[in-house]
Amino acid sequence: MLTIFIFSCHKHDEGELITTVRIALTPISGGATTTFVWSDPDGPGGNAPTQTDTIKLKDSTEYKAEISFFNESDGKSTDITPEIRNEGKEHLVCLSGLPIANLVINATDSDGKYPIGLQSNWKTISQGSGLLRVNLRHQPKSKDGNCNVGESDVDVQFNLFIEP
Repeated sequence: MLTIFIFSCHKHDEGELITTVRIALTPISGGATTTFVWSDPDGPGGNAPTQTDTIKLKDSTEYKAEISFFNESDGKSTDITPEIRNEGKEHLVCLSGLPIANLVINATDSDGKYPIGLQSNWKTISQGSGLLRVNLRHQPKSKDGNCNVGESDVDVQFNLFIEP
């Protein structure tokens, strides 16, 4: 697993830190929700992440996805997701790096103009494997729905397998 980098938004005076990314996937046709976690409790630098789950999906299946972000340093667990949602006009969750032909992801939430990406639908097309990059972009005054503007608040990768 490659962790690219992780840090907080410059806009936060209190210096918030994102140490944990959770992806909850629920089959749209019914079934149990499965949660996948990436966690680096001591933040950037220091120790390597303590948890990087492998995402395993079923072929030809649609999922409802919800991505959450937490600060779990110092034994606390602060959910940063509501703040990201409230400041949706400044944030964009970018998902990339996966086998594009095998998985289609469509954001289902928006700031009224552009996607936020905290909620999405995932559709597996065929078997395959690769990496899923989760990059939370901070884009104050520059959000245009593209992932190439702004700065990263957190940028991590999960192994991804689409199985029969």
